[in-house]
Amino acid sequence: MGSAPNHHDRQHGKETEHVSKEPFGNISKGPLQIFISINQEKLHLYSDGTQIAEAPVATGMPGHPTPMGVFSIIQKDRYHHSNIYSGAPMPYMQRITWSGVAMHVGVDVGHPASHGCIRLPQSFAARLWVLTKLGVRVIIARNELKPVPFEDAHLFVRKDQSPIAALANPIKTAQSVDDSKKTDAIDPAVPAAEANETIVPKTIAGDAPAPLAQQQTDAAKPAGAPTAETVRLHGTATDVAAPIATPDELVPMPPPKPAKLAEAAEASHAPISIFVSRKEKKIFVRQHFAPLFAAPITIAHPEQPLGTHVFTAMAYLDDNSKFRWNVVSLGGEPPRAVRKADSDDTDYGQRGKSRHREERAETSMGGSLPQSAEQALARLDIPQDVIDQIQALMVPGSSLVVSDQGLGPETGEGTDFIVVTR
Repeated sequence: MGSAPNHHDRQHGKETEHVSKEPFGNISKGPLQIFISINQEKLHLYSDGTQIAEAPVATGMPGHPTPMGVFSIIQKDRYHHSNIYSGAPMPYMQRITWSGVAMHVGVDVGHPASHGCIRLPQSFAARLWVLTKLGVRVIIARNELKPVPFEDAHLFVRKDQSPIAALANPIKTAQSVDDSKKTDAIDPAVPAAEANETIVPKTIAGDAPAPLAQQQTDAAKPAGAPTAETVRLHGTATDVAAPIATPDELVPMPPPKPAKLAEAAEASHAPISIFVSRKEKKIFVRQHFAPLFAAPITIAHPEQPLGTHVFTAMAYLDDNSKFRWNVVSLGGEPPRAVRKADSDDTDYGQRGKSRHREERAETSMGGSLPQSAEQALARLDIPQDVIDQIQALMVPGSSLVVSDQGLGPETGEGTDFIVVTR
């Protein structure tokens, strides 16, 4: 057990008692999206496709660049402390990779100053921490990106399967995923969730979906620091005078192990994430940060790049079948090697090392320019039975990422699909 919270923790605890539960006022309700612009050193916050706030940030300085690409919030800790800088406080931490990149309170915002993390002003970081939930999309690019409304007949709709069809076409991973891609295949031997993991309620089938995140234990934190809050959000914050340590490198840590997924994933009614990889010529589906299934697809002119495009289903249209979508397209920059998780004594660390070598060896795929979102979708030929399974799971907040890249080293247990573009 940890000792009583220290001065900084008590101060932040007091903050949360006095701030509105609507930290950004009366905003449009819908999926949140966070965009970070490296050249502006700014964070742009969107709700339901509309920008509601922006704030200066500090991204990585030369020699310690902040990775660019498609991420999501995979862990939240209001009282995070560094394990390599003598317990330096990093309040309102929101992790986006298990290898050590996060958003958190820091100094010198407005210009490159961090070791790869995204530093935020204290008041904004506190309000953002209250608003977000695990899974919120974070997209980092050199220039400012703005999501735009998007319509296309190739996008998924919601279409419930009949009980007979569901029985005839169950989700099976063993038949659709190569043995070499274990990170997105369900392992039937995975043990039940450990005592320090937080899981979502059981589905109708009786099996628990994967945990949303794994809470840090008291033993892994400095004396006096409370356990991380990773799922339930309560309280908000305002500015305080407590000093914030400059070092912001997060210690790489292994992700949580997911519990066995139920085949009846539809019963949870949670958003799904879909990833189409030109490199692997496959479509992958995840829910609750864990794989559901994957299948091969056909891509027209596979030698030509698609680019990286993120489509988000914002809300149902009037027919409660089609969705209102938006899209953002990232530049066609060649991928760079991603710093691997420094967890060599774990299975994740071993997978990270091998995939790190694979990603490092990969250069830009194809010499022509990436295509538009419409052109990219038009080149995808997805089997109808796979479409049927996906459309039975679609709900608002679900997303589709189309990219030239494969499952990189950052995508693994306890993450959404992570695509590092540079």
